[in-house]
Amino acid sequence: MERVRMKKKEIYRGLGLFLAMFLLVSAVLPLAGDGLGSVQAAPAAAITDMDYFSANDGPILNVSGVGEASFGFVAPIFNNGANTWAEAVDDLQVNVLVNNVWTDIDSLNQYVYNSNWGNWEDAGFNGYWFVVSETTQIQLVSRTNPGVSLTYTLNFTNLAEYTITSMAATQGPHIVAGITGGAGFTYPTFNGDSAITYAQVADDLAVFVWLDDEEEWVSIDNPDSGFVYDQNWGQFWDGGGGFWINVGRTTMLRLASKASPNVVLDYTIEFQVPVRTDYVLSADVTTYVAGDIGAIGVPLPMIDGDYPRESELGNFVYQKLVNGNWVDLDDFAVSGFSYQGNGYNSLSASDQWGYWVDHIYGLWFQPIQEDMQIRIGYPTNGEAGGPLGSNFIVYQFIGNPNAPRPDVSDLGNIELGTDSDPDIDGWNMIWNDEFNGTSLDMSNWRYDPGYYLNDDADTWGWGNAELEHYTESTDNTFVDNGKLNLRALDDPATFPQDPTRVAPYSSGKIVSRGNFSFKYGRIDFRAKLPAGDALWPALWLLPADDAYGGWAASGEIDVMEARGRLPGATSGALHYGGQWPANTHIGSDYAFENGERFDTDFHTYSLVWEEDNIKWYVDGNCFYKATNEQWYSLGASNNENAPFDQEFFIIMNLAVGGWFDGGIMPDKGIFPATMQVDYVRVYQEEGSNNGTYTDNGSDIEDPEDPEDPEDPEEVLLSGGRPVTASGSENIVFGPECLTDSNLGSRWSSDFSDTAWFVIDLERVCSVSKVVLTWETAFGEKFELYVSQDGNNYTKVFTQDDGSGGTETISFDPVDARYIMFQGMQRALPYGYSMWEAEVFGTE
Repeated sequence: MERVRMKKKEIYRGLGLFLAMFLLVSAVLPLAGDGLGSVQAAPAAAITDMDYFSANDGPILNVSGVGEASFGFVAPIFNNGANTWAEAVDDLQVNVLVNNVWTDIDSLNQYVYNSNWGNWEDAGFNGYWFVVSETTQIQLVSRTNPGVSLTYTLNFTNLAEYTITSMAATQGPHIVAGITGGAGFTYPTFNGDSAITYAQVADDLAVFVWLDDEEEWVSIDNPDSGFVYDQNWGQFWDGGGGFWINVGRTTMLRLASKASPNVVLDYTIEFQVPVRTDYVLSADVTTYVAGDIGAIGVPLPMIDGDYPRESELGNFVYQKLVNGNWVDLDDFAVSGFSYQGNGYNSLSASDQWGYWVDHIYGLWFQPIQEDMQIRIGYPTNGEAGGPLGSNFIVYQFIGNPNAPRPDVSDLGNIELGTDSDPDIDGWNMIWNDEFNGTSLDMSNWRYDPGYYLNDDADTWGWGNAELEHYTESTDNTFVDNGKLNLRALDDPATFPQDPTRVAPYSSGKIVSRGNFSFKYGRIDFRAKLPAGDALWPALWLLPADDAYGGWAASGEIDVMEARGRLPGATSGALHYGGQWPANTHIGSDYAFENGERFDTDFHTYSLVWEEDNIKWYVDGNCFYKATNEQWYSLGASNNENAPFDQEFFIIMNLAVGGWFDGGIMPDKGIFPATMQVDYVRVYQEEGSNNGTYTDNGSDIEDPEDPEDPEDPEEVLLSGGRPVTASGSENIVFGPECLTDSNLGSRWSSDFSDTAWFVIDLERVCSVSKVVLTWETAFGEKFELYVSQDGNNYTKVFTQDDGSGGTETISFDPVDARYIMFQGMQRALPYGYSMWEAEVFGTE
């Protein structure tokens, strides 16, 4: 309120086959600039000539591995260098030699894009990667000119596996991290033999992190470690390969043998914290010229002669000179700059800025078409919000008037209904609340009270460090004069999760969860928002069912969010990717015209949600569009519309504080603060047949009626519960991966049609749903059984035509402790491979 998806003919940014140093750079913030931002659209080119990029990129590539190996090569030189890969790719076909016949790879079941082959992009280079288990021949051929082709031989050597008897460091074991916390080391020498590769011992190698607070070694795959693979730690493959990691403090790592846990090798990654005294800024260069695409990258100034660390980034102040006055860069309505936390947004025409990291931290700006001045300041006491005095560095930007800006002329605007008439040509209204009564309509809404996401004391402030607790009181949520009022008050409270922590403010939050949800269509929300530091009004959508995993793997749609201290602008966004913290987001801002503000009048905030794109509007004016080329879900990597292809429910709330506006604190004088909502209306397009909705409002009784209590909500029952199975491909992909709530780990069965597993819930529960999240090797036919005693099982589901992805299997509630998956027929010749098996129901 990351791991990047990969698609054919798009860039692949996650493999890291070639540039090890790129992987040693911190992954905290995205890099943008000339040659490193978004891929610019290029005209398609017919291929008349191809040549290997270098002697290392064909025609023969030699790689060894255990069972399989990854191959990669830089894309060819096209048309004697006249065309790039982006220009030629639409004319390029990939073939595989099968039984002496060149066959289109897309027609072969054993090759699945983004699973065992795909494209990559790294530092401006493009290429292909393949995972093979035998020597394989690949052909790139022009579709227009079939006689123009290149052949690649992927020469695979299968190696023997070993268990680890000894390890000796080849780098370290004491390593000093860089300024951004990035460090890395090559694989050790295993068993005293430098010829033994990582692949040969990978199944026996475990990585642990020392947790100072717990005084114990914890698996780096454990969420408690604070590390997420491919986000702040991972592997590189150049020069024999090794591990890379990003740290914010001195950290100890341990490599250990699984077979012989006493065989260990410990590393210390030292993070050097600079000593600051005066906090004086300095910079070597202060004039920058925009490049061809209008991008400028500026290293952040040094503090007392040393570059800043990540923990200091939040203290900086960024401003732009506008009409002789310095204004905050994040005040989009005045500065014209939209902050983009995940790199340049090629579907937004706004001036954009954000952080980059490449051994040091800096800021990127794009597209800079006009000359301007930017200044960066730092508090003289070193504390966020402290006095700045003259501690600024002023930068002169020389713009490029010919720099391209995305064409958003196709966005268009939409017709709005009126306060008294919701009818709109071409749309059918399927649900609405005009708030015309004297109390909240509980057939439409529920309260969402509290201060914690769950019973974990670390989830205070709704996981966002917010300061408000939500109540069911009419002091915070009430209907008056045809308006819903969500009111924040100076009203402290404590909660059982941590009685020592005080939530200083109360506020209102309502949700349509369980009453109404929809997929595809349009939502209009007319509201007047409060202004004031730290206020955070929002209308947003969450999935009715976490079909692809926990937040944000199943998505979040922010129709409108606003920062109370900046009443001239609002924003919209999408959250997606993997489960936190492997999630990401995109979004953009809207600035009101002619001095209008969100707190002086009512405005209509709209969202039009289609299968492959989503658009945001204010007062009927479209300001942003996102497409399925940008979003993805790790829970359904082969579903291009996931996660935004499920029904979502509606949320309205008024938050106080939190990370959305940098954790600023409110002034007590702003309370009470009220968000007023005139109406919420949901439409679906006339003639469209792909939208759905669920309206249970007429069946919902008042939850305050003790004679008609609400049905308890389904919860995840299987998280962390023990699993037994018929077998596993190896010890790395064991059955325990099925219930570890980690979509980055998976169970891979032995190669048997009748492979099975059993989840023990460790108590009898009312079970009503099982969600299976498959990797590429899925079950075409299987059955699900339940049991209370582990001996007598009852079948609850039969699958005769499975298609992989995420299968959500619902059935009438049944009391059970054990849930069994019984395989019957595999869809592929490999064993079943599953990211997660989740069991839902009530305690």
